[in-house]
Amino acid sequence: MKAMSSFFVLLHLTLCLTLHPHLIVARQNFGSTLITKACERSAHQEFCLNVLNADPNSQTADLKGLAFNALRYTSTNVTDTSVFIKQSLSNTDELDPIVEQALTDCNDVYLSTADLIDDSINALVSNAYPDVDKWVKAAVANIDTCEASVTNKTGSALEVSHKNRILRQLCNTALSVVHVLANN
Repeated sequence: MKAMSSFFVLLHLTLCLTLHPHLIVARQNFGSTLITKACERSAHQEFCLNVLNADPNSQTADLKGLAFNALRYTSTNVTDTSVFIKQSLSNTDELDPIVEQALTDCNDVYLSTADLIDDSINALVSNAYPDVDKWVKAAVANIDTCEASVTNKTGSALEVSHKNRILRQLCNTALSVVHVLANN
């Protein structure tokens, strides 16, 4: 009897070790397929794919999880940009007055942009996809307002302009995933 139970334990262990790598590959293939589907409507598909594939959690996430990952990444970048703007404004002695005003305008805009992205995440959790769409589009409008202030400026303003372009693409990535989710 003891030999028989040892056999079953060994058989179970062998099957688990044999099948486990295949299950991981299948799960990763499922993640890649879902990421591709989530990015199919994106105007910047390669950017979308890179953003979602950069997060290891995306490989096992469903569409809502992918949307959450995109919004979380956007939120982090909004915060980082806001901190950069504040740090740039802390050195007002070195700033051209026109650049200082542009950064001040962006600082004001980015405070509400962070709130809009947070509202979008809360709406996603509540399955209020039209609200996610509305808040993310409002965030893009804020980013565009900041961009209008820093366009053709030098120094820190030029860096903010670069960050604005990335954030706009992140917002568009999040919107693309949410649109696929809402239509699924």
